[in-house]
Amino acid sequence: MTFDVVWPIVYGFFLLTTLAWAWARGTAAGSRWRAVGLLPVVAVALDYAENVCTATVMARYPARTPVLAELAPIFTAGKWLALSASFLLLAIGSIIAVLARWRKGASRPPGSQDR
Repeated sequence: MTFDVVWPIVYGFFLLTTLAWAWARGTAAGSRWRAVGLLPVVAVALDYAENVCTATVMARYPARTPVLAELAPIFTAGKWLALSASFLLLAIGSIIAVLARWRKGASRPPGSQDR
């Protein structure tokens, strides 16, 4: 397997699990905000689409593949947009989770311990 096959799985799994963890701790059960954890799946799909387009264009060279050559940069831009949004939402979700934890700890009576 090549780097372009493995790497999207690695960053997709990382972002999927950390986004789900952060937003599950910072939002109420059933909140629609928990769906932000699926954004890395979009990024991974766009990454693979980009890879297929560019690999096909290179494999068919010198024959022209104008449609795939035009789609590849669109997939690239979409991938980076989804990745940037994922990291931004991870930062926001982490802050919300920390604040929720802090509020939960602040509302405990003195001397009680967290388990």
